[in-house]
Parts: sequence; structure tokens; C-alpha cells
Amino acid sequence: MAEDYTYIVAWLRSLEARLPDRAWFEHFARTPAEGLLGALREYYPAFETTGSIAEFERALEAEKAAILDNITALLRDDRPKLFLRAGYDFANVVVAWKAGRLQRRPTLVPFGLVSPEDVERAVAGTSRGVLPEHLEALVETLERTEAETKSLAACDYAGESAAWRFLFGVAPGDEARAYLRRKIDLGNVKTFIRLKRSGLRTESIETVWMEGGEIEPAALRSHLRGTVEDFFTYLSMSPYGGLLGRGLGPETALWMIDPILKRQLMEMLGESRYRSFDFSPVLYHIELRERGAEMVRAVIVGKLNELPEEMMLERVEALLPS
Repeated sequence: MAEDYTYIVAWLRSLEARLPDRAWFEHFARTPAEGLLGALREYYPAFETTGSIAEFERALEAEKAAILDNITALLRDDRPKLFLRAGYDFANVVVAWKAGRLQRRPTLVPFGLVSPEDVERAVAGTSRGVLPEHLEALVETLERTEAETKSLAACDYAGESAAWRFLFGVAPGDEARAYLRRKIDLGNVKTFIRLKRSGLRTESIETVWMEGGEIEPAALRSHLRGTVEDFFTYLSMSPYGGLLGRGLGPETALWMIDPILKRQLMEMLGESRYRSFDFSPVLYHIELRERGAEMVRAVIVGKLNELPEEMMLERVEALLPS
């Protein structure tokens, strides 16, 4: 029986009506550092038990975990649950596996369906039969890639590709698959710009592009050998031509890239606000929460580093729709 999203969507919209708005975020950016916790407690319950603003990441993590737990509890089918949370399991396994190779303690997130403790024990080989089949297969992929390439960067790319393939396989409908294609395309655009602008990635570049989007990896590889101006001409004729109107271009400041890509994704998901019977409003809500957390983080980091108020306002407004 197909999942009925009617109740979940109604519940999420009631939550969205109580989320902080543009005026609140702008006021928050102007709030003195000593008043930040009080302001946050109005909308973010996890900050009620936070004793210092320096602990903000723990509170934001708790907020995200709570909303994912609540949504998952309302879903009956396994596919949407896996779609929302398995990506975090894939990321945790890759991080834990790499940490083992580097003899470091991994930092894992509590957003997946497998606990970070179980991931760490399973990857370290101290616990058997804990990981589901798709994560056991991921460990095998990582080990095979390492043996073939001797490159941890290549293992990173292999793990990310495996996660996208799995998510396409469990996607609960056309809306979810369209969302994945957009995320892949926007991620590849970001990677392209960073490679052209910074040259930080020099290992296994041929495997860096994610498959499954509307922009073919072959086109990205070809344009990487050309000029960045030619790439933006190509982009203007793609479904992502709107990025140029949002300010993305050869000279865009690196810190602005993520906000521009986020605004593009939110606009593409925007039509879900008028739908009530499919999965897209769930995806929109989660991205809306992510955007709010990014704005909160930008302000807090700015305050802790004593940045000018104008700079924090600029970072907040960069994420908000025009």
C-alpha cells in the first residue's frame, strides 16, 4: 500500500507556520552575543538546555535529529525512511572506515538509521552482523577501491557514488528522484567551480563527478579543460540557467556559492508548498530546516569571531529568497 502523506504534510505545514521568519533572522544577526541564547530558545527547543553559545553545534544537531526522528516515526513504509536517513549511514561508514586507515577517532552524526556506535564497532571489526546489507557492501567497495587505487580520495568518491545509487534505488516516487538529480547537479556545479578556482582537489579528479543528474559528467570533464566562461555559457542553456541570475559567475566570492546553490534548490522545491499528497513537501521542510540552521550557524560563528554586524547580515540575506 502506498504511503499516505496527507497527515504528515499537514503537520509539517503547521510547524512551518511557527518557524522564524526573515525579520527574526535579521534581528538575530543584530543581537548582541550575550542575547543569542535567549533569542534561540524562542524557536529552537534544544537550546533550552544549552549553557553556552559555544555549544551551538550540539544543539543544532539535536534539533535536526529530533525532526528526522519525528518524521520517520510517522512514515509506515521503509523506502521513504531509507531515503531520508540512509545517506547519513553511508557518510558515517565512509568517515569511520577512513578514520581507521588514518588511525584516528571518527566524528559521526546521529541522523542515520544505524547508530554511530554500531557503525564504529562494525567498521572496526569488533561487531559482526550489525550493518545492513547495503552498508556491508559499501565497506567492500571501499576496500576494493583502496586496493585498486591506493587513494583515500578515490574511496571518498566511490562511497559518495554508492550512496547516490542506493538512494535512487529506494526513492519513493518521481518527486524524490527529481530531488536527487537536482542535488547531484548542484553538487557537481559546486565541485566544478571549486576545482577551477582553488585547485584543492588534485587526486582522482576523473572520478569526482556524481552520476545521475541532468548535467552529464562528460560535459563537466570537457568544460574542466576549457575556460570557466565557456562553462557558464553552457550552464545558462541548462535547467540551471537561473543560477546566473542569482549572481553565480566566474568572479563570485567562494563563500557565496553555497547560498546561491541553496536558493536555487529551494526555488525548485517551492512548488511542493502547493501539494499535499506526495513526498515533496517532506523534502521541502527538511531543506527549509537546513537553511534555517545554516543562517543560525553563520550568525553565531560571526559573533564568536567578532565579525562586523554587516557581514553577518550579508550571510543571512544571501540564503533568503529575494
